[in-house]
Amino acid sequence: MHHRSRRDGIDMPTIEVRFEHLDVEAEVRVGTAAAASPPSSAPWQEAATALRLVRSRKRKMPVLHDVSGVIKPRRMTLLLGPPGSGKTTLLLALAGRLDKDLSVSGRVNYNGHGMEEFVPERTAAYISQHDLHIADMTVRETLAFSALCQGVGSRFDTGARAMCRQFGRGRVA
Repeated sequence: MHHRSRRDGIDMPTIEVRFEHLDVEAEVRVGTAAAASPPSSAPWQEAATALRLVRSRKRKMPVLHDVSGVIKPRRMTLLLGPPGSGKTTLLLALAGRLDKDLSVSGRVNYNGHGMEEFVPERTAAYISQHDLHIADMTVRETLAFSALCQGVGSRFDTGARAMCRQFGRGRVA
């Protein structure tokens, strides 16, 4: 792809991602409320809390606290940390795919544009570590297959798109 873009004089788009003072909090149950309970008791507990008959057992727990950084274009970035340190939450925040139940503050900018004026799904993708793929394909074949499913290339035809849909890759982020 590099040689083809240089030959044709095509500049690849570059995107710089800046994130500043990113905070993510989750509301979690603590104490005995966190233990598994029969489904029928949950509505009663919520109602009693709403009527202030019992104290709420939910607390805000920080997942990310004051995280800032820059991901420079055309660079590979490695994100390391122990389990539970917030790596996945950070990547989901950068891709704009955080759960709506989470409380988020701070700023994420793509080339100076905020998330409200930029569609990260068009340039960023988050693939879970449990992504389903065809195990017999090499990395090169997997990327080529993904490109075909997205319609990349001059020889793209509708048969390739049908093949992508058949394998569950109809929409690749």
